[in-house]
Amino acid sequence: MVATVENFKKSKEFFKSGEITSALESLDKVLEHFDQAKELNKNEMIQYLNDLLQHCRDNNLQNEEAMVLRTLGRIHSKFRNHVEGLKYSYQALKIQKKIGKKLDIAESLVFLAEDLEVSGNYEECIKNFTEAAQIFHELGKLSKEKEVQKEIKRLKTFSKEIVEDEYFLNKFHVDEY
Repeated sequence: MVATVENFKKSKEFFKSGEITSALESLDKVLEHFDQAKELNKNEMIQYLNDLLQHCRDNNLQNEEAMVLRTLGRIHSKFRNHVEGLKYSYQALKIQKKIGKKLDIAESLVFLAEDLEVSGNYEECIKNFTEAAQIFHELGKLSKEKEVQKEIKRLKTFSKEIVEDEYFLNKFHVDEY
């Protein structure tokens, strides 16, 4: 998709001119349509984000650093490198909690929960979704809270089914044959 490539180029231009927040906003647009953008180079994107990250660290831009870390987490997840994605997501969340911007914390918790689901850590996933839902509720973001509550319900149902399946597999010794 040409728009995605254009947003990536715009992000680089914003970074060169020192407009870090605009660079990150443009990158968010890239991520929204990432699955359709086969022409984007994985290594180029990661290198660009690492350059942004270093710039933020060198200039003590903690909020922007957290945003870059969160974006790195999302990019790695898109590339199915979930361990690396989780690492960056945890780092972003740690900084965001230190800064105290509740909306950013809630959004990071949602991204982290989504990555945890892929790893199969449903208990931790539900914990993060629950914390995000509480923050969205406090902020009056009721539609976001409702979306997250729906995910929690889905995961609890799925987790219960897995436990039941395991019980029956063990009871009838299905794996022994």
